[in-house]
Amino acid sequence: MVLAFNLNALMTHLALPEGWAHKRLKALRFGLISIAGRLLGHARRLIVRLAEGHPASALLIEVRSRILSLAPVPTG
Repeated sequence: MVLAFNLNALMTHLALPEGWAHKRLKALRFGLISIAGRLLGHARRLIVRLAEGHPASALLIEVRSRILSLAPVPTG
């Protein structure tokens, strides 16, 4: 449970925008994680199709791009 708390604290500070950084885990779950969608596998890739018109879909895409910017770029 401590690991989940620490991961949540780290990701809220690094990936979430200002309006969402101080929300509780329950608000994050209902706002971001509970978006209706479908997970598809095609050509060794996973594709996430989100429900069209969900109010938090743009926020989820922004959070994903922030998380990807944290990843180190491979060299070589």
